[in-house]
Amino acid sequence: MLPFIWQLNQLTMTSSDLKAYVGIIERMKGLILLPEFEQTFASLTAGLPKSKQFLLKMELKRLAQPCNYFIDLRGHVDGEVKPFQYLDKTHYLDDTARQIFESGVQAYGLYTLGVYEDVMNADNNYRVRHRKETEARIRNTLENLRRGPTLPEESSSQSNELIEQTEQANPNKFVQFGNYISRSEERMNFGIEVEVRQGESRYPALTSDLSISGCKLKVPSDKVVRDGEIINLALKGLEKEFTLNLPEGLNYQVVGQEIQDKYAYWRLKRIDPELHPKFNHFLQSFINGNKRRYKVNLDNTTDAVITKGYEQYYLPRINSLPVYLNITEGQVTSRFGLTSDYNKGIWHYFLDEQQQSVLSQVLSARRLKALISLKVNERTDILYSFTHAAKGKLYFYAALASELETEPTLKSMFFGFGAGKPSWRIFHLNLLKTNISHSQSEFALPGSNSVQQTSPLLRGMLEDIHYIVALTEVGANEYRYCYTAHPYDSTQLAALNKFGLSKVLPRTSCEAIPIHYVNLRAESRYLYKTTVLLRNKSDSEPIAAFSRDFSAGGLQLETTQAVNLQKGDVILLDLPDLQKITTKHQLQRLPYEIMAVSKSRTIMNLKVAKTDHHEGKLFFQQLIQSNRNKLTVAEETPKYPGLSDALRNMYLKTLTNFAIFVHRKGLRHDISVLGQGAQPNPLHSLLLLAQEPGSGLNFELLTKAHALNYELANQLKQMKRQDPPKAYELYIRVSQVAGQQQLSSYFNFEFENAEDLKVFALDALEHHTLFAFRFFLTRTGKLDSDYIAKELGYISVYAIHKAKSLEEELWHVEGVADGVEISAELVNRYSPERSRQQQQQRQAVLAKLTD
Repeated sequence: MLPFIWQLNQLTMTSSDLKAYVGIIERMKGLILLPEFEQTFASLTAGLPKSKQFLLKMELKRLAQPCNYFIDLRGHVDGEVKPFQYLDKTHYLDDTARQIFESGVQAYGLYTLGVYEDVMNADNNYRVRHRKETEARIRNTLENLRRGPTLPEESSSQSNELIEQTEQANPNKFVQFGNYISRSEERMNFGIEVEVRQGESRYPALTSDLSISGCKLKVPSDKVVRDGEIINLALKGLEKEFTLNLPEGLNYQVVGQEIQDKYAYWRLKRIDPELHPKFNHFLQSFINGNKRRYKVNLDNTTDAVITKGYEQYYLPRINSLPVYLNITEGQVTSRFGLTSDYNKGIWHYFLDEQQQSVLSQVLSARRLKALISLKVNERTDILYSFTHAAKGKLYFYAALASELETEPTLKSMFFGFGAGKPSWRIFHLNLLKTNISHSQSEFALPGSNSVQQTSPLLRGMLEDIHYIVALTEVGANEYRYCYTAHPYDSTQLAALNKFGLSKVLPRTSCEAIPIHYVNLRAESRYLYKTTVLLRNKSDSEPIAAFSRDFSAGGLQLETTQAVNLQKGDVILLDLPDLQKITTKHQLQRLPYEIMAVSKSRTIMNLKVAKTDHHEGKLFFQQLIQSNRNKLTVAEETPKYPGLSDALRNMYLKTLTNFAIFVHRKGLRHDISVLGQGAQPNPLHSLLLLAQEPGSGLNFELLTKAHALNYELANQLKQMKRQDPPKAYELYIRVSQVAGQQQLSSYFNFEFENAEDLKVFALDALEHHTLFAFRFFLTRTGKLDSDYIAKELGYISVYAIHKAKSLEEELWHVEGVADGVEISAELVNRYSPERSRQQQQQRQAVLAKLTD
């Protein structure tokens, strides 16, 4: 640590002594070792005293000294830090630091103290930010002291501070996915006096925002109006300053209202605005001319940034598999499955021995009809499944909990026999209604028509999709004993054929469509075709191949003939053409490990095999560093452009899962944001039910005195982005105490063993109402900021502080948990005979919210 501390002290001294000559230092960097240094330096410093010239020359020589300091920016910068290899040393830099490092090395010709200091003084370094903020506070304090006391002025900044203080007072919120409200035009925050004419009544009011086609009106809370009612407004405030020629006022329709303290806010839509074109032109000019003074209303755009930002964290980490169902002429087929890195296991589970999906048989028309007959918020079930392999074929057995409920003998046999097989799985099944209109994002910036329409090709593929089934694996090995304990007669196992999937029926095609999101590879891949000779042993005959793309850590190869190789094999590569351009590296017999082989056995993904010194890795690092601007980054082209986005939009607007977002703020982890779909999950409803009247949104029932925060924080510290999810269970017990409902929460990690959990569950199921939820925690990666770039750019034009605040909130998300309700599975796990009773009790509890 001593060199590091000395260097910071040295940097501070230099910056204060030579601050006035930063321009000369920047221009002369990298020239210290060149012949023209003395001449250039003399011309630039001709007017300086000899003492200053001496100090400048010594500083430049110091900056050009070779450096071997190790740089580790993990936890020190506001950016995603990745390993960065330079020569034989691995540094940990974010994107900003890497660009500074590479440009510095290019300028100096090697890694120097100047490069090191430039990296350590990047604008996103927390130490640098703290120093600048401290200096700014000192300047402001001194300036205020010089000016003396002044009267406060009402300004937009004070208003922003008040809003931010209000938000911070109660930061908890629900974010509804897929819910964007667009405005066709810009709306300005502007308060003008108006007279409301409601029937025979006349009373004053005030606008809070205004546009050509509508406004928001602030009125006393005792004034009553119905949604859809037509009222008339006289714009008294504007008429005092301008000649409007509107003796009869303007008609507006009430489209919504809300109460805040002593006032009501009515959202109004103007009726027939085309009847007053001169006023429209005046108001448009007035808004355009006063944008900076009165501020454009950014509420809708701000909400869209928040919603879309959290969606981008959530979607790539969904553990539920959305399956899209085609319905044509009474026939139901599974058309697509929207896959992520975390739900692929479900997709692969339902593939038979020929790698064909059996989901169309599992999600049959009979089962779909039974689910559709239920209320919209009750279209869920538990799917139990196992497989049996015989004579090279894979036979699937699947049954819904509702189907087994009517046949107790078969239920006990299905559980007892099926749970004893390694292929036993339990899925939460949720039927969701959708249509093609859900396939496009409906948000557009004010004044634009940028809503992207679904293409005719995609419309043809999606127009018959009317339902989505979300499958979530909710079983766990530690609870399997509850099912294997069911007794059954092994001589009657043939009766289970009733739940077997037929091998005779023709298979229908169901395609896996990956969720499209930002490339989160540790390093970029570059397209490049060059000759490769491949050997599986050092003395074997080479196999001709060529590269498709490469990175420092791996290659993708294509061979001219099928190869008998598999994942995990280590092969040796020769690169004869690339060897011609380097004498520093020997590119023969380079060891690489096979990570994947295509079905045709001609394409392989390779990574550098673990060795102490890998010449191929060092060569490609140098090749990329020297030719980054000339190389083409490899990007995957989807089979159906736009289909992934269309399917994700359809799922977002119908899902009923809940999402928990974990923010890291310094050393503290907070849970203050929950995601929800169009229909709230029972967890959202229970959180609302637990609120104190008149209080803000409280997540105490979920976080339980920060017990969940601490648990998830400790788990996230041990996780990497690529790690599989960690599953948790939450139990909420609803009890009747003195005629009032009392809600208490428990987590599975609070019980010492499975037996303690079972005792608790049996007691709760017998004497109380028990809700159960299972959620899956994953560590987040890089936010795909391109998805919200337009909205952030629009906001920053009018309120840069607001844009920065939104970015700050989103960039601090460190973990995401995707969750579903598993109350029905929990009852079947511990006390199946209480299934119907508990279901009725849960429905009665949730009905309290609608009373």
